[in-house]
Amino acid sequence: MLRKCLAALLFGSLLFGTVLPAAAQSPATQAAPAQSTPALPLFDPANPPRIDAGPLAPGATAFTEAQARRWLMRAGMSNITDLMLGEDGIWRGQAERQGNLFPVSLDRNGDIATH
Repeated sequence: MLRKCLAALLFGSLLFGTVLPAAAQSPATQAAPAQSTPALPLFDPANPPRIDAGPLAPGATAFTEAQARRWLMRAGMSNITDLMLGEDGIWRGQAERQGNLFPVSLDRNGDIATH
């Protein structure tokens, strides 16, 4: 009896392990390809974010508020407040750096401007 149960269990796992995944990936059930979203820039400790290196690049951003906040912190900023995403895709807020509080902006490329 135990052998029959084990055989049935093994057969069932083989059947469901090979047939169902193949059926689940048939063209009729595949989801439409996702729209491409902008990729986050990679943080390189040897090459930190650029600050005041030129004009910021407007456009769609992949940064969430938490990611933008972390990016600014990695650039040496603290006490980041009032961080909001503008219609142009640039994050703007207030931050402290080297004891001074000033407005900051962060673009889709990870470049930072202080005003």
